[in-house]
Amino acid sequence: MNLNWGEDHSVLVEVAKSVFPKYSPLVDRANSVSYADQLAQFRDLDWLQLGDATGLSSECAALGSIAGIFVEMGYALVDTPLLDLTIARDVAMVLATDASTKLAESIGSGAASVIPVLGREDWGSQLNLENGILRGTALAVAYAENADSFLVEAVEGSETVVAIVDAGSGSTVAAMPNIGRYPLFAVTFEDAPVTADSILARGASADAALEVATQRAAVLRAAQVHGAGKRLLDITVRYAQERNQFGGPIGRFQAVQYLCTDMTINVHLTSAYVRAAANAIDNRAPSQPHLALMCKQAAETAREMVHSAHEVHAGMGYMVESNVHLFTNAAKRWQYDFGTDATNDALVTSAVEHIYAGAGL
Repeated sequence: MNLNWGEDHSVLVEVAKSVFPKYSPLVDRANSVSYADQLAQFRDLDWLQLGDATGLSSECAALGSIAGIFVEMGYALVDTPLLDLTIARDVAMVLATDASTKLAESIGSGAASVIPVLGREDWGSQLNLENGILRGTALAVAYAENADSFLVEAVEGSETVVAIVDAGSGSTVAAMPNIGRYPLFAVTFEDAPVTADSILARGASADAALEVATQRAAVLRAAQVHGAGKRLLDITVRYAQERNQFGGPIGRFQAVQYLCTDMTINVHLTSAYVRAAANAIDNRAPSQPHLALMCKQAAETAREMVHSAHEVHAGMGYMVESNVHLFTNAAKRWQYDFGTDATNDALVTSAVEHIYAGAGL
């Protein structure tokens, strides 16, 4: 297993450390940066055009390097639209048509705010395209209210279609209140017109582009979970050292030590799997087993790190004064971003069976 970060990792991490604390709720609960200001900052940092999802350019930052930004984003517990914009650009880059290349350039320059609306089996209704008309509702679409346009995954007949739909053109956006106060929206398309020029790809090419972008996004989200786990572990260990009970710090009790140890193991395993998956993708090597292991571990870490933190903090973890509940809200959202354990187990099992059968991955 290759556990190295990318070559540009350290540089990007140092910049990220100077950016995210400025709007971290862990530093100041009142911290807030508008979507437009975030977009402008990411544009100025060239973060909107990081990486090459086609894997053809050796000059672009590797996925393993970009992951460093998301580790620091998680460490500061900051929510940004960077992942959503990266997904849209990755899809456009992989499609590599004239139209999609122009779209990728617009996203990368900050000129276009394109939010992905991807199909999810467990959320909303399928988006159907029929006779040039798009219908259906997608749930839990982040930052939809700020979109200039949507990059939509829809179904036409039996094949997948990727299209660009202008925001407001036959679409409505409704806020979805949630415990994390994350900007999630229901996007409903009612007789939204989709012209032939708006369709970027269909069939196998659309499926392939979406798969690449989804895999890269999973790595970056898992990196965010790793960063948040690191910060929550720091907070929990410090509390165990400072909180006195029965004549001494609670950290001297073995039960508390086990809880902190469990957090440490999960956080470090997540880091290892993120690096392995990122390196496999960067090197265009078979990545599915690494991705399945990473997704399963990241979901486990998101779930268990807040459980252990609450066990150590006891009732204090539920207090508004404590930062533990902020991680709880975020982790409850993240743990469902990685698919079910059953799905990831099946992918790992399939890869192992292929290896033992001598069929490769």
